[in-house]
Amino acid sequence: MQPSDFLTRQGGVARLAHLRRAGFTRSQIGQAVNSGQVLKPRHGVYRSPGASDDFVRAYEVNAAVTCVSAAGHYSLWTLRDPGRPHLAANHRRLPSQVVAHRFNGNISTLLPPVLPLRDVLVHALQCLPELEALVMVECAYNRGETDPDFLRQLLPGNRNGRARAVLNLAERGADSLLETVARVLFRRHGFEVRTQVFLEGIGYVDFLINGCLIVEIDGVGFHFNKAQFKKDIRRNNVGAAAGYRVLRYLYEDVLHRPEQMLEQIRLTLTTPPRTTR
Repeated sequence: MQPSDFLTRQGGVARLAHLRRAGFTRSQIGQAVNSGQVLKPRHGVYRSPGASDDFVRAYEVNAAVTCVSAAGHYSLWTLRDPGRPHLAANHRRLPSQVVAHRFNGNISTLLPPVLPLRDVLVHALQCLPELEALVMVECAYNRGETDPDFLRQLLPGNRNGRARAVLNLAERGADSLLETVARVLFRRHGFEVRTQVFLEGIGYVDFLINGCLIVEIDGVGFHFNKAQFKKDIRRNNVGAAAGYRVLRYLYEDVLHRPEQMLEQIRLTLTTPPRTTR
């Protein structure tokens, strides 16, 4: 294995000490740098050409990636791009171009330079707006990688009251961040909401609101799956024939037009069905 291969496996960036512990000699490392396979952005730090900029920045300032900037590493749901990198350090010398978080552990041993999942989620709960933090936590919770009660123990004191309130919203069962956001919106607007409900002849539906309205949430690429599209049409028809009303919403409706979505649901629940004259 070459130094470039090692870097690729470790997220694209490492310290000299990491490469030396992996068995590479200074001569091998120097040859990799001279050939262009490995870059040396600063003394003691080595990167592959395609390395994450956040990882490189973390090593450059003796920090680690955390909060929403670490979501990609752990394949967590996110509502938006973080913009500025979120980095954690045990010193106060982080540049103003990053969102700074405190971490009291030993960062220099981390490879790649990303905090453990529990610390990433704690920082997200302390830092991000409510729904942005919630979708990250629920993603990990649904995969069995964390638990709200466990995270709550890591957030003591009055200053963490807002973070604990976010944990109170976490539930299992959501298949996507859209379902998480929609569930919170529906309940906050007074609807009686049941999630992932099994209905005879229809199967599982995303939401059953007030016991009579089926609401399905479709992700970004749902319409590219022809078989799923046909299945959804049949499910809609069976639901309508069984006396349920059915509404379907897209990514844009949930995240960018929630007021219109909520008003449609309210009107559907309060408008009686049309009858034949």
